[in-house]
Amino acid sequence: MKKITKLSLFLIIVAGIFFLGGINVRFLVGNELLTYDEFNFKIGIPPDSENTIFAVLSYSSILIMISYVILFIFSIIFAATYKIDYKKNVWIVMCYIMFFVFSPVEFYSFFIDLKFSLLYLYNQSNLWESGIRDELLTLFGERIGLLKGVPWIAVLCYYTIIFISVFQPLKKTKDELEKQTKKQSENDYKYHLHEDDDLDIIKNEKSNKETT
Repeated sequence: MKKITKLSLFLIIVAGIFFLGGINVRFLVGNELLTYDEFNFKIGIPPDSENTIFAVLSYSSILIMISYVILFIFSIIFAATYKIDYKKNVWIVMCYIMFFVFSPVEFYSFFIDLKFSLLYLYNQSNLWESGIRDELLTLFGERIGLLKGVPWIAVLCYYTIIFISVFQPLKKTKDELEKQTKKQSENDYKYHLHEDDDLDIIKNEKSNKETT
């Protein structure tokens, strides 16, 4: 394994830990703003507590965005530099697909996360005086319902990637791959081109046309 590949793998693991950790923190802290019986914001949260919740949501969102960008870049580098037989290691192809297929969703959600974080950081001293608090709650609610919950499906896939990376299902040995190739070749239909036969068919067709 090349040095750049090892470095990419190391950064993927570290960035992945921070990325998933930030998501878990944001999820747990964000629930403090919501009621459990219905999708509504809690009423009567003390201003200091609400300010702390907004702060954690902002900083965790920044951590998530930075970690994901690092994760995305070095995942591409790892995929480009890691030389492996993908026929034998189908599991790693599954990991690539599940990660990159949700990249547009993650980058799209960053617009809301960045807007929320900047709005809080630049107005944290006067959230209630300028009405910024209501805008933050609106953005938070928009983030939860983004794309009808697709980001939550993405999180489940990220944890599935960890499971697949550990247990490596569908991994095939060299002997198993050779048996599969041999079995496939036996079942395939083989067509052999016979030029002489083809020429005879063409001549017969011409003669039939001439006679008619």
